[in-house]
Amino acid sequence: MARRRVQSAAQNVSQGGQAYAKDSSSDDNPARTESQQMLALRPLLKKPQGNDREVNRFRAKVAADQKQLKALLEQRVHQAEETKRRRRTQIATKIMEALQAPNHPPQGETPTFDGTKITGNITYASAVDVLTASEGLITQYQRLDDRIRDLRNEDTDSVVDKWKQDIHETEMQLKMGARVALRNVKKVLGADVMDDEVAEESAEDKMEGVVLVEEELNYELAKGLRYAERGVKRMVKGLPKDEDN
Repeated sequence: MARRRVQSAAQNVSQGGQAYAKDSSSDDNPARTESQQMLALRPLLKKPQGNDREVNRFRAKVAADQKQLKALLEQRVHQAEETKRRRRTQIATKIMEALQAPNHPPQGETPTFDGTKITGNITYASAVDVLTASEGLITQYQRLDDRIRDLRNEDTDSVVDKWKQDIHETEMQLKMGARVALRNVKKVLGADVMDDEVAEESAEDKMEGVVLVEEELNYELAKGLRYAERGVKRMVKGLPKDEDN
């Protein structure tokens, strides 16, 4: 037994020596170690023989996923904008409802506005009284307007037609007055107005109030002629007398 133990120990020592010798020999030849490493890396650096069909399928899947995500993002953005717009509309509606008074407030009760303190303002009561009085005045004005419309009996002629008719009648009266004045001047001056009178009688008879106009013109014309005669007499008196006479 002792002999076997000695032999095994000797074998172990011999094996350790051989391993040490190999390590020392490998350390002594670094070029050989680098060449071995390069040979080991060559199969790793070689381009793998992949399948192009799998690559194309992967790329198509990536593009489809990107397109789907983009569409989903746009949909979510649109939904967010719609929600934002709806919220704004709801808020604006609530504000308008809070600021507007009811159309028919209950009799004897002060209108209130939910969620606000408008009724607690000092000028609120005065403003409500002014609005109530204004509403009453508007009602009275509408009633008077309806009554005036009934009194006019719903005249069918428009205002423009009435104005045109008034202008036409005024022009006719002015023309007739000018003719009458010219005829009176001719009468005063002693001109022959028989033909003119015959031609103008038919036109004068068609106008109402011609006699009144003629009398007024005759009076004014006579008064003017008297003033003219007085002026001529004064001028004659102021002239020097002829020595031969």
